[in-house]
Amino acid sequence: MVEDNQEVNEEQSIDIPADTDVMGTDVNLLYAGRDEHTLELFHAGQKWVFKYKELSWGQKNECIDQAQQWDQTDGFKFSINKYYAVALTKMLTDSPIKPVTETTLNRLDRLVGEQLIAIVPLPVEQNLDDIKKA
Repeated sequence: MVEDNQEVNEEQSIDIPADTDVMGTDVNLLYAGRDEHTLELFHAGQKWVFKYKELSWGQKNECIDQAQQWDQTDGFKFSINKYYAVALTKMLTDSPIKPVTETTLNRLDRLVGEQLIAIVPLPVEQNLDDIKKA
């Protein structure tokens, strides 16, 4: 269960058609928010609380870069495990896991890990319309 401890900003939730002439004036709205969110996990009959911040565009790209490896024979390899571990180490601000490292994250119960990666953006996101056209 993902629970956000802030109210949704109404301006962010409004879909404005592309042909609208509304011009942005506050450049700060273009930058990633640094609001802290709360994720409550239920595991082994107990509630576990994790605090996190969303990744900025640049941080997400850093995670993707760190998850890639070059091999002389096979070329580039992408590790989804490494991507999620790096992203979570950047995102988690307060956690019952101390310290939050790739090693500690890899030791987690599968069900805990699956709940944690729900807060991480996909490394490559596709528009549903693009998928339908393919």
